[in-house]
Amino acid sequence: MILMTTVDVNLVMFLLIIPVSVFPVFTVADHLVTFCSEDSGNYTLNSPFENNLKSLLETLPSITSLTGFNYTSVGESPKVYGQALCRGDVNSSSCQACLEEASQEIFNACRNYKGALIWYELCQVQYSFYNMTSMSVYIGKYPGLDSQRKLVSDPQYLSDVLTYLMTNLSSEAAVNPSKLMFATGEIKFGSRTVYAHAQCTRDIIPNDCQTCLTTALAELKACCSSREGGFIVSGNCNMRFDLYKYYNASSYLLTYPSPKGSNWKIGIVALAVCAPVVVIVIVIGSCIVCLLKKRGQQRGVERSHQALIKELACPRGVTMTEKGQLVSSEDLPFMDLTTISAATENFSKENKLGEALGSDLITLPEPKEPAFSLCKMGPVHESSPTDPSVNQMTVSGISPR
Repeated sequence: MILMTTVDVNLVMFLLIIPVSVFPVFTVADHLVTFCSEDSGNYTLNSPFENNLKSLLETLPSITSLTGFNYTSVGESPKVYGQALCRGDVNSSSCQACLEEASQEIFNACRNYKGALIWYELCQVQYSFYNMTSMSVYIGKYPGLDSQRKLVSDPQYLSDVLTYLMTNLSSEAAVNPSKLMFATGEIKFGSRTVYAHAQCTRDIIPNDCQTCLTTALAELKACCSSREGGFIVSGNCNMRFDLYKYYNASSYLLTYPSPKGSNWKIGIVALAVCAPVVVIVIVIGSCIVCLLKKRGQQRGVERSHQALIKELACPRGVTMTEKGQLVSSEDLPFMDLTTISAATENFSKENKLGEALGSDLITLPEPKEPAFSLCKMGPVHESSPTDPSVNQMTVSGISPR
């Protein structure tokens, strides 16, 4: 006898709960719609037609479960045609269980009718007295539970997102042979995610599949684009969406493109937000530039005043020696008389200034007064170190006449 502790019991219970909570739970009891075609006419009870129909409905589940789809017929006169389809993500055992229940239900619910369809969440069964290999008439239905779904806060946005998702899934199911006319996908809807699938029966051509799904999408939007889920079923195609993942298959994630004009709206909002900031920055920058310019001007005036005060406080002067020579107290370009006399060869006519380009000699009149006046002169108390015997005088100011 094996004794289990409380911890062991809790562990076993946890392991049993994981598959139920992680993976979708498929049940065959989710009956959606039954359609008994009055236009097909009636058959007589216990007639050859009913016997062939019973044989057909008994055979369909077993021959369909391995591939997920089958189309067959039983009898010759009269011949009964039958079609069975399981959703593309269910396994063979779930498919067969769903088809068995659907076959039993359609036989009981549509007794005496020569044509009928029944839909479950995981499968559908159809029979008729005529060949159904081509989609001659679209028969679309939506379950009554669609009207019980909760409403969404933004139905227009959901309609746009749903149209984009379903259009892509319809094309994928119709033209991709590897998908076996079944496609799943998901797309973001605000903070939530929309999960959906599109499927066709495999006895119709891709163009007919596309046409069927396009018609189904129009009905899906009409009934359910404002709700949190919806289901459209027909004889040759079906589609569904929900805000939770209801299928057990890998799907690709689609991204809804930005609506036209959204970039323009974003730009307007950004401009409205940034414009005041830009204006403030410009105003502050202009004030800073004006302030710096004003300070620069003030500093220039102050420097001019300081230079003038310095000039007045320390005037430049020249030094005159007893021999009549003028010597600058700073680096002023003064030349003494001896230097000029030597340079002009004692003021010879050959070295006169003003004779150029063959022009006549211009002789300046001898000035009666000196070209400048000495404002103040004073003796230099100390002789030059190189010539201490020379007496000098300092000219502290020169005024032009």
